[in-house]
Amino acid sequence: MSTGSEANELDREVDASMRMFEKAQVGSAASLTPIKPSRVLIVLDGSSQDDNTVASAQHLREHHDTETMVLDARDGKTEEDEDLAIPRAAEISGARPVQRRDGDSYDAILAAVTELSVDLLIVPSPFGRSFDNIGTDSAGTVMDVLLSRCPIPMLVMRRDDQQLSDCIQQVEVVVGSECEVESKAAAWSFGLAGSSAKVTLNLVLEKEHFENIRSIIEAIQPETQLDEAQFSAALTKTHHTLHGAMAKTASALNMSYRLHPIAGEVAPPNSLDQSTRLLMVLPLEVDDRFGQGFVQDRIRRSPHPVLVVSGHVPKTN
Repeated sequence: MSTGSEANELDREVDASMRMFEKAQVGSAASLTPIKPSRVLIVLDGSSQDDNTVASAQHLREHHDTETMVLDARDGKTEEDEDLAIPRAAEISGARPVQRRDGDSYDAILAAVTELSVDLLIVPSPFGRSFDNIGTDSAGTVMDVLLSRCPIPMLVMRRDDQQLSDCIQQVEVVVGSECEVESKAAAWSFGLAGSSAKVTLNLVLEKEHFENIRSIIEAIQPETQLDEAQFSAALTKTHHTLHGAMAKTASALNMSYRLHPIAGEVAPPNSLDQSTRLLMVLPLEVDDRFGQGFVQDRIRRSPHPVLVVSGHVPKTN
């Protein structure tokens, strides 16, 4: 069994290795090309959340000169009902309303995404329900379906006091497992970040997963004692290319950057009571059920706007 001094020495070696590793990888990595939206679809649900959704589109129009389409996707909407997209589109320079397809809200949204060839979807969650009333109980069925099928980045708006324009100075990229779209998610984070923003790469191994892995390894090798620092070092090494690229990109854009390996802890957001304003960015691998559950949980607990960058491929007819 390891002594206390041996454990401390191991911790120091891990810390030193991580510092050397970070310096070496940043030097060899290529910077990212920030991705900015150009053609945006915003979705209205008839709730108080529509104000925040429209405000997000206004911000993107002012800062990125985006073309904006507005869809009233309420369930149960009939021809006799007012089309909310018409008056709300008038609030955004150059925006235009689009006609809703028949079917459930998620079908209407996905049809519009495909037909309009947009590159960013803005949608409230929970859809058609008051966030204040539901809180963390659910992200909603519409969100569940969109996470499974939406082929483009999706900006999920949550609490009314967390408007996009107020959240882009602190951007948190949260990666739960290595995936093909994490570099694309990082590029989007820099594209939406404000000038001189603080960008953080959070590498997450959740507590339950961490404990399961440790139990398995220690069952096979009883003399082995794994701690969170070792897992943090491993997380860093498996994402060295992404880390280096983000560090270089932040430097080129005069933004600050931080790497934050989190083994055995709860990743941002920590609480719906949190008043800090930030934008969360989450990559989502296609057909990754574990990753989808991770993203759903982050949306459910987040008061902040969440950008989900997925690897889904549009279906062809």
